[in-house]
Amino acid sequence: MSVKVLSPSLAHSERPSWLTSLPRTSSSRSVNTASATKIDISSSPSCITTFPVCRHAARKTWLEIVPSAKDRELRSHSAGPYGNFFAITWPYGKMDRVKLATEIIETLWVYDDLAEDIPHSKAAEVHAKIRDSLEADKVSEQPSRKTVIMGLFHEFSERLVRMDKEGASRVIDSLKSYLQDYDSKKGAFLDINEYTEFRVVNVGFWIMESFMQWALDICLTPAEQEVCHKFCLSAGRAMGLTNDLYSWNVERNDPANRQWNAVPVIKKQYDLTEEDAVVYLKGLIVQHEQKTRQLGLEVRRQCAGSRKMAKYVDAMGMMLGGNCFWSSNCPRYNNEIENE
Repeated sequence: MSVKVLSPSLAHSERPSWLTSLPRTSSSRSVNTASATKIDISSSPSCITTFPVCRHAARKTWLEIVPSAKDRELRSHSAGPYGNFFAITWPYGKMDRVKLATEIIETLWVYDDLAEDIPHSKAAEVHAKIRDSLEADKVSEQPSRKTVIMGLFHEFSERLVRMDKEGASRVIDSLKSYLQDYDSKKGAFLDINEYTEFRVVNVGFWIMESFMQWALDICLTPAEQEVCHKFCLSAGRAMGLTNDLYSWNVERNDPANRQWNAVPVIKKQYDLTEEDAVVYLKGLIVQHEQKTRQLGLEVRRQCAGSRKMAKYVDAMGMMLGGNCFWSSNCPRYNNEIENE
């Protein structure tokens, strides 16, 4: 499937407000932020996002991060018709930071796929070991399929600190929290609202949010983070349910006890057919996106004049838009679509 590009770069009138106010300098930050390209989402009828979608100029830089051909097969998780997932979720990120974040999260996706094939109790145990591997003084065990990934996470934490010691701690903390909570829930969900709150964590939203800040060189204070809390939760709900909508294409064939997806929850709660449950899910996603936009406006009003907060709100919308566009097109969820 081809994607129509409207222009080589965003027109001045289409750029986020914080971008149009940036001084014209030759700094790496301004070069990165001025080079995103808008994508026409109407070219993908299955994409339902109400947010804009943009693409980082350096998207192809991250397509072959791992040199081994065998490893590249494993690292195809974020491939899509318009390149890497992260090139359209963090389109204004600093190149070196987005590249490292891509490596880390793609490795996490590989690990999660491995963990899904083992019993719940064992998965929780392995999650704990990988969480511990993020500590700088931890030493990996003897090599195995899982300990190799643990070793990679150990290396990632060191690289994060070397690149940005001050900003690395929040990113590492978000990774630890995810690894601790991902497989913590046992049993089926009977209520879509309860499931949605769980999915905010389980989908890795807080990892994506922390890397979003880090990639754009934004560092919210605790007070600013509190102002954005409801906005973030709403965005996390939209992201988690969007993932469920498109991943259901492949997850419907998974064992019932490993189906972390909203569709079977909705089917059971409201006694709906699969088709009607999918329609219901689409409505929830749009509702959460609308709520996110509303809360984003409130954040901007409350922090009027703050370029940093305007940048944060705009970046969140682009992350949600990119997540939906990629999910609606990627080979990972759409087997009939070939990567360009």
